[in-house]
Amino acid sequence: MSIELADWKRALLPCRIPAIAALVLAGIAIYCFNAAKDVRLPYDPAKLNTISLRVDKVASCDTKAKIRGRWESYGALCVYSGTYPYMVFKFFDATYRVPYTEGERVEFTVMENDAQLTDSTIALQYNMAIPVRVYGVRKNGETLVDAKLVHDANYARKMKFNMNGWIALILAAGAAVITFKRARKILNEGMW
Repeated sequence: MSIELADWKRALLPCRIPAIAALVLAGIAIYCFNAAKDVRLPYDPAKLNTISLRVDKVASCDTKAKIRGRWESYGALCVYSGTYPYMVFKFFDATYRVPYTEGERVEFTVMENDAQLTDSTIALQYNMAIPVRVYGVRKNGETLVDAKLVHDANYARKMKFNMNGWIALILAAGAAVITFKRARKILNEGMW
């Protein structure tokens, strides 16, 4: 029995490398597709609104986000303004690295319009400030974070991961076909 098994192992040796390559490439494809899914696209820059306000308080706020399927807590930079007293402006990614000082005037690019930002119904009902995500920042007429550039960079990263995933998947399928053809040839020769 062991001699027959050794003969089969030796006969199927040419199938080993393409089979391993198919498995590795399939794993790379899965990784690339998951990484593309994790790249968060900001809203379309054409739909965002620009607001001007005075920074009254800079603080750190606790934030929760779903990272790889689990809810994680971490601190995020927050700005409070008397212009919009019921809102707290939160910064992530590129906008997080911009320094803010109290008393300066800034322009933020946000999803909400002016009417939504001044609406106090929910804030008063739940006795909390409503978080507003900031996508772009301008100070003194200088654009520090352009929402369109951030959107385009994230979109390019997402497309790159997807493209690499498809290439790896096609190569994995090719390696699987080579493995199948070699195994079929060996089995057909071995049976006669």
